[in-house]
Amino acid sequence: MTDTGGPLVALCVGHRCAALRRLSGTADGVDRVAEAVRSTSGAVLVTAGCLGGCDRAALAALARRAPGTGQPGPAVWLSEVQTPERTAGLVAWVTAGGPGVGGAGAGPLPASLRTAVTGVGPPVRVGPPR
Repeated sequence: MTDTGGPLVALCVGHRCAALRRLSGTADGVDRVAEAVRSTSGAVLVTAGCLGGCDRAALAALARRAPGTGQPGPAVWLSEVQTPERTAGLVAWVTAGGPGVGGAGAGPLPASLRTAVTGVGPPVRVGPPR
């Protein structure tokens, strides 16, 4: 089976982000994102105990994985994904195929996430810590 590529979602599930989700009424947000990943062709979910941006509230990063190699492209970093609107936007973007410049299956950034973008950076590193 050939890897068709798809969105790579890195989601912080650390203590602070989990508490923010509970306080915002989105304690099920991680489960909702995980379900969106399961239902999206080629999507991969990576959870991390802390992504290190606690000053930006609950964090997520999305990147597009290349078909065949699965290598991720640049990551779009999102803040405050614990709010109901941003959780819904994250789920919608994953389901639409996530980020990508004209790539097959890539979806546009939902309006609810436009002010959540904190930057675009190097690909999310998947693997054991250095």
